[in-house]
Order: sequence, then structure tokens, then C-alpha cells
Amino acid sequence: MSEFISYLFAILVVGPLQAELSERLQGVPSTEIVQAGRACISEGGPELLRRAREDWAWAAANAIGVGVGVIDPLNLLAGHSGDCDRLLQAVSNRSGGEA
Repeated sequence: MSEFISYLFAILVVGPLQAELSERLQGVPSTEIVQAGRACISEGGPELLRRAREDWAWAAANAIGVGVGVIDPLNLLAGHSGDCDRLLQAVSNRSGGEA
């Protein structure tokens, strides 16, 4: 059952998270930030899937929140690594604080 939850979470959250990240990094002039984004998703994605397998309520709440637009999927990466924190700061500054 936990593998099924992980699979659903990957489809409903991690996939859109990667797409959102790619969209927000379009036109970012800093290769450092783009590299931080790649490192963040490669580290944070598996961690999110692990947490989804272990905590079904967290997975469901976040999948629904991302699906209806209440939760910014990038915020799920906050605190995972220095790369994630740099990335979130950069996209937050770029989008006027909406990240």
C-alpha cells in the first residue's frame, strides 16, 4: 500500500513540482541557481517520496493542497538542503515573494 501512495504522490505532487521548478527557472540568468534547482529536486524528490510512504496523512493533505492550488509545491522543498533554500530564496525574490 505504501508503494501505491508513493506512486500517487509522485504523479500528483513531485511531477508538478518538477514542472513548476522548470517553469520558474526559465530565463534565470544565474547558472548557480539553475544548478541549485537541479540538485534540490534530485535530493528533495526522493525525500518527499519517502515521507509520503511513511506518512499517508501528510501525503494526502499535501497532494490535495497542491492539486487545488492552496500549497505551492516548491514550499515542500524548504529546509531539505542549502540548494533548496537558495533556490526558494531566488524564485521568491524573482516572483515578488510568492514562492
